[in-house]
Amino acid sequence: MILILDRKITPEEFEKVREVYSDYIKTVIDVENNTLAVGGEYHIDCEDVLIKSGSKQENLYGGGYRVSTKEVEFMAMSNYKPALGKYTYEIMDSMVRQKLSDLTKEFLEL
Repeated sequence: MILILDRKITPEEFEKVREVYSDYIKTVIDVENNTLAVGGEYHIDCEDVLIKSGSKQENLYGGGYRVSTKEVEFMAMSNYKPALGKYTYEIMDSMVRQKLSDLTKEFLEL
């Protein structure tokens, strides 16, 4: 299950987005809209849901949330977008990293 969040996740939703990986939640942030897609098997699935809801690909960055340690991660294969000048899997922009960290903690920590 993939959800688009602009608010804190409910405990029921939290369990549903952990169906694929019990200790890890895929995340993709839309830095323009301050929304976070969570869940699913691949980051690209989260991106697809965001794009279908009106997000622009150049505003999307993937990462993850380790449930057991509450650690935010900044790596995703979908971050590699040469046509947009993005040549690494890791988010290198410190402002984007901070925004992803802040929204992930705000929306996912119960």
